[in-house]
Amino acid sequence: MLDIRRGSQQGENFFKAAIKNCGRTKEWSTALQLFCEVSRLRSAVSPGCYVAAVGACGKGKQWQQSLALLSEMWEATLKPDVISCSAGISACEKGEQWPQALALIGDMWEAQLKPDVICCNAGISACEKGEQWQRALSLLSEMWEARLEPDVISYSAGISACEKGRQWQRALTLLSEIWEAKLEPNVFSFNALISACEKSEEWQRALALLRRMCEARLEPDVIFSFNAGISACEKGEQWQQALALLGEMWEAKLKPDLIGYSAGISACTSGEQWQRALALLGEMREVKLELDMMSYSAGISACEKGEQWQRALALLGEMCEAKLEPDVFSTALGSARAGMASSGSGLWRC
Repeated sequence: MLDIRRGSQQGENFFKAAIKNCGRTKEWSTALQLFCEVSRLRSAVSPGCYVAAVGACGKGKQWQQSLALLSEMWEATLKPDVISCSAGISACEKGEQWPQALALIGDMWEAQLKPDVICCNAGISACEKGEQWQRALSLLSEMWEARLEPDVISYSAGISACEKGRQWQRALTLLSEIWEAKLEPNVFSFNALISACEKSEEWQRALALLRRMCEARLEPDVIFSFNAGISACEKGEQWQQALALLGEMWEAKLKPDLIGYSAGISACTSGEQWQRALALLGEMREVKLELDMMSYSAGISACEKGEQWQRALALLGEMCEAKLEPDVFSTALGSARAGMASSGSGLWRC
């Protein structure tokens, strides 16, 4: 029987290991129960148990509990170390609490406890999730000032923060810094940058980055890489490029999803290529993709621009058969009705 009350190191280690294991399985509430039991049985809890409990709460996205435990450490004159603070910052990052993450980094500096790269990365990621690109870049600069060399994770989180802030130029600068530091950008870095270019309608740069990914022998994925590239082409009214990317996906043995196809159809719509838009809808059916509101609306819009009212009617009929609610596709329905009215085809009711 382990006697933790008598100060047994074996008993202390047992509870610390148990709390850590709860963290791995994201059983944060059980970890706290174990920690409370240790606190009840011992007059002083070791820093190791505190660190394990802070980490368990962090993995469970319980940032309030993590910060409360860190506060208890200060009150108990147990100075938190870099590992425990890192766990607290990570908890704030997972809980999307960027002000608390930055405040904790500031507390570390005041306590003359130098944050490490892991701490800073969690802080940058917290700023990224909070759409605070300026603060993310500021933290990157602070790393250099503190002679902490950012790694790929640091830069990738910064690029993603710039993407959310529609700062594609700054994101490109960070990519250049990755290469200057002789680091290898990862898929996440490229995906965030491609998305930043897509949001800023920089389709040429988005395509160039896709090519650069292939040159770097990084495999683009469906959801982020190709979809962002196709969407960039759609916004740039480059239907040929959008269709080319869809073709490249099949060549790479990647099946396009609803988002990619819908963006391709919209690109054909802006290019007044209604035949190609309908061909893509047909291709979606062939590969057994269930058409949604977005794809139907894009197809109807293409037919509207091509004054193909009968085909628009057929698509509207399919939408009703698919039990899509009228208010969901009211824009597409209104466009088709307006077109049929102007052509003398009469109104169609769902």
